[in-house]
Amino acid sequence: MPIGDFESEVLRVLAAHRHPDSFVGGATVLHAATDSWRFSQDFDLFHDAEAALALACDTDSAALRDAGFAVQASGPSGPTFRRAIVSRGEAHTKIEWVLDSAFRFFPVEPDLHLGWRLSFWDAATNKVLAMTGRQKVRDFLDCLYLHQRHLHLGALVWAAAGKDPGLSPEFILDWVVRGNHFRPVDLAEVRLGQALDLRTTKAAWLAAVAEARSLVAQLPPAELGCLYLDAVGRPVTPDPAAAEFAALRRHFGRLGGAVAQVVA
Repeated sequence: MPIGDFESEVLRVLAAHRHPDSFVGGATVLHAATDSWRFSQDFDLFHDAEAALALACDTDSAALRDAGFAVQASGPSGPTFRRAIVSRGEAHTKIEWVLDSAFRFFPVEPDLHLGWRLSFWDAATNKVLAMTGRQKVRDFLDCLYLHQRHLHLGALVWAAAGKDPGLSPEFILDWVVRGNHFRPVDLAEVRLGQALDLRTTKAAWLAAVAEARSLVAQLPPAELGCLYLDAVGRPVTPDPAAAEFAALRRHFGRLGGAVAQVVA
């Protein structure tokens, strides 16, 4: 897992207190693979209810202090969001406790390292939504990483639009082209696991967006918002022109998520 030594120590404390009502989300879920492009630099802890968020913040903060870390509240806080900087000596990391919608594709999952976590595919579609409305180089890199290593950008924006009825796949793609303009200096914001050339990466991104537009234009409008699953319940890139397209399972989000049904 591409997480630094200090962050790993913090995570061990946090993992012991995770459960289905307080679970790890965000980039930590996306970058668990050793070949990930970048290191997770902080932790996002998701909750479906305000009471669970408040309890988790207090419990986690106390556990971290008992383990020898300093915990300092940071920035604005309220019933839906809290942030703290966790430090020991010169090392530090950030934790955010956030309220998140319970509308998901899959249920939250137990995890050996994270305790409980959001499903990878919900973290992936959330990342696409996060890129719509803000300009962060980490979102740009993460979405290209997802496209190249996990699932076509077109399939991701198609599914992500089902989580926010106010968005369409076309709007998402329009935004991510118009709103993402970065310079090499912006890469200083992220801890990269490998060297990246921003010019080459941007060219690959524009090609991915063009391919995504083509795919979205071919998908049936009545199926907007679904993930397409294969026979073992794994999200795949649909090909509407292929004979196998009809056999793919249409998997829609719901409150709490739903386990994919495997067809024998």
